[in-house]
Amino acid sequence: MRTINVGQDITTRTYEPESFDTLLDDLTKEIEVHNYRVTRIYDIDNIFGQAERAITHAIPFERYKIVEFCNLGSCVELISKELLAGVFMPLRFIVYRKPDADLAFISFLKPSAFARQFDSPPLTAVALELEGDMIDVLEEMAF
Repeated sequence: MRTINVGQDITTRTYEPESFDTLLDDLTKEIEVHNYRVTRIYDIDNIFGQAERAITHAIPFERYKIVEFCNLGSCVELISKELLAGVFMPLRFIVYRKPDADLAFISFLKPSAFARQFDSPPLTAVALELEGDMIDVLEEMAF
């Protein structure tokens, strides 16, 4: 059985944005420039405004979003190689900031890590293309 190695298979970039919202906005715009569609943004940090949840433990983040995105062409290409590859779709970035910190982080699971689970060279080739796009998005963000 192949395993995912957190130290090698998760990519993280650090940013010092003028604001967290600016970083998130720049990320979503850059995703769209690369011909992907943002399908959903999960607002994990909105729990702070929901006292009825009675959260009693310390939360190690100030802001936390999960950004899901997809390119239907790439998705079809992946699942045409392996139907079960759809369990890893859509692609995701996590965007977060720790309490009282100026730095923000964006992380993602490399598509090549999930492709490795299938031991399929054609699937790996598509996954490496997706991975390259994800790295390009993070490197080309301008804020």
